[in-house]
Amino acid sequence: MQTQSSTQEMIKELKEVKSVFNQCEQSELKSYSHDLEQQAQLDLAMVMTMSLEVDWVVNKFMEYVHAYFLFDGFHYQCSEPQINIEYARMQGHSCRYNLELEDFNLGTLTMYRGRKFAESELMLFENLIALLVHPLRNSIQYKKATLLAYSDALTGARNRSTFDESLMREVNLSKRHQQELALLVVDIDYFKKVNDTYGHSAGDQALKAVAESIQQSIRTTDLLFRYGGEEFVVFLSKSDCESAYVIANRILESVRELNVQVGEEFLDLSVSIGLSCLTSKDTGDSIFNRADKALYQAKNDGRDQIKVA
Repeated sequence: MQTQSSTQEMIKELKEVKSVFNQCEQSELKSYSHDLEQQAQLDLAMVMTMSLEVDWVVNKFMEYVHAYFLFDGFHYQCSEPQINIEYARMQGHSCRYNLELEDFNLGTLTMYRGRKFAESELMLFENLIALLVHPLRNSIQYKKATLLAYSDALTGARNRSTFDESLMREVNLSKRHQQELALLVVDIDYFKKVNDTYGHSAGDQALKAVAESIQQSIRTTDLLFRYGGEEFVVFLSKSDCESAYVIANRILESVRELNVQVGEEFLDLSVSIGLSCLTSKDTGDSIFNRADKALYQAKNDGRDQIKVA
């Protein structure tokens, strides 16, 4: 009886010792994990300073977040400058964050997942956002500065200096990947009359309104350039002639519906459009020249219409 009692006490003591060791081990593990986490955050902060590209910064941050908890997709959007980054599946439960730093609007970041996010996951994510906001602000400011250098100050469209390089790149990419490419040359009808009748300030209003109308009529992947004066050029990537014609017609109709007021009058605006589609023999110059000739044909045939090269 005494032996049994001693054995039971010994077992109890061993359990207590094991419990103490387990607690010590867990405490050391937590401390070790915390150190690793701090180092990982420092490493991420350094990585996100390696590039001023918004895509790089956002994607690197979300890769880091994914190591902590799973999500199915995310969407980052900024209105000024216009940035749109989408990743994977954007369905199911979502959590959306408005990103700001010292009254600087950094856009919105939304995560998606099939199952609901736990409160602990959201709290962790909100703490991690502190790692994102400063690099993101820097990259947005860099993008704004870059856009100013390559954009037309009046209309916001890409400027003439970027046109030739962009055209060559788009043609080469389309040929390499065997993809469609269409080009629109758009010219405002009777624009000189607007300047002569209402003044250059009214002409500027008309240019801005038409550029806005074109931008809203095309896709986010399409490129708009102010080629010179009242002439614009649009690159329609992955577009055959049929779909390009639909977009060109959308531009025609949207410009017709513009209400640009000058004093007590409204300007009656329209555009003529030349359309060309990439062929195997085309160079950048040839696809542009064919669209330009089609534009002059549209003007000679009465304006406010589309001609296909």
